[in-house]
Amino acid sequence: MSKLVSEAQVTGNHKLSYQVFWLSLTILIITGSSFAVISYLSLPLLMKHVFLNQMLYPVFMCLLPGIFIVSLSSAFRGFFQGLMEMKPPALSQIIEQVIRVFFGICMAIYLLPRGIQWAAAGIAGAGVLGEFFGLSFLISAFLHRKPLKLSISLPGIAVSYHILRKLFKMCTPITLGRVAATAMLSIDSMLIPFVLREAGHSTSTATAIYGQLTGVALTLLSIPSIITVSLATSLVPAISEAVAQNRAYVVRSRTSEAIRVTLLAAVPFVTAFIVLPNEITQAIFGSPEAGHLLFILAFGGLFAYLQQTSTGVLQGLGYPVIPLKNMIFAGFVKVLTIYMLTSKLSLGITAIAYCYDIFFFLSAGLNVLALYRKTSCYISIKNDILKPVSAGLVTAAIYSGVYKSLYFVLEKNFLSVALSLSNGFAFYIIAIVLMGSLKKNDLRKIPYIKNIIR
Repeated sequence: MSKLVSEAQVTGNHKLSYQVFWLSLTILIITGSSFAVISYLSLPLLMKHVFLNQMLYPVFMCLLPGIFIVSLSSAFRGFFQGLMEMKPPALSQIIEQVIRVFFGICMAIYLLPRGIQWAAAGIAGAGVLGEFFGLSFLISAFLHRKPLKLSISLPGIAVSYHILRKLFKMCTPITLGRVAATAMLSIDSMLIPFVLREAGHSTSTATAIYGQLTGVALTLLSIPSIITVSLATSLVPAISEAVAQNRAYVVRSRTSEAIRVTLLAAVPFVTAFIVLPNEITQAIFGSPEAGHLLFILAFGGLFAYLQQTSTGVLQGLGYPVIPLKNMIFAGFVKVLTIYMLTSKLSLGITAIAYCYDIFFFLSAGLNVLALYRKTSCYISIKNDILKPVSAGLVTAAIYSGVYKSLYFVLEKNFLSVALSLSNGFAFYIIAIVLMGSLKKNDLRKIPYIKNIIR
């Protein structure tokens, strides 16, 4: 949707951008409400054949309204992103997360005496409440737009057919990609505990080990996605605009820049996960035993972030099928290797972590290869790889040295981790600026910083 809105804005057809929005919103209202009802009606079958743990019932029920709310939010976010107005979606997500966390903690504390399943249901309900307030903010921002009078009605049949044809040509592979990603998560949630039990672990142990992987290690690994997902989201309309204007040089430069920024942003996180894995998992989750999983996953982290960015660029170029095929292929290899490697108790969850690295490497590698063929994008080995890696190695030494010194004096893990990471990140930023990897043009794109430079 953001791609079509962006293309309409480039051609000066502002009315068409609103028509794309209204038509998309109508579709999402119908599909969102339909899937919510279908999910509710399918609950008996899910409880019997899919959910291995019957305690999931209240959680699932609390999440159901979120299907409809998220559908509506997607329409408004896609519209604003197509206009390259990132502030409304960003503020709505901040509101959503603040409410989700605050009310989630309150509800969990209040409902925990009734049972852990009700505490989890309270957290799920708080997530839906956050989505509702985020949607309310988006609607308010939309209604306050000056050009709203351009069009507040659905387009005619001919225009609707034209929009729908382009919309579904683009969104079908993206939707299939989301379905594939969700299916892979579902397969993992069933396959991994199963193979761990087959390897000799008890059901409770297998569930706990799976929680260390998904709830701790993968959650921490996804922290840099704050940057890469935002970058991928903004790249779709930006690349689409350049493609609509037939500016091949701009497409190539924006693609190269996206990969470069992803590499720069990933290095300090990856080095932190490699140097202080046990300390970080202990400080944040109180789970030092998950540290070895974070250590293994960190080696595939760089490719996980590249996968997100490259997917956004390929979608902006109008090739959403390519990342879909690559993800399905990499997912198939991951599932196959998980089943083959984890049959032995000695390998277990460690082998599964390596399987995730294989998945990240294959999907990102194939995406970047496709980008090179489509855009001839260029990455400087010296400036974009060697210099950040060199800065990252020194940063790793700072992480380790500062942590050991502080822990020896303070004997407080959380404070030692926080201060060592802060010092390491500060050094890394200064280093890549002095080395020339982070350029003045990059800083000019950051709000407030650009005013200081000016």
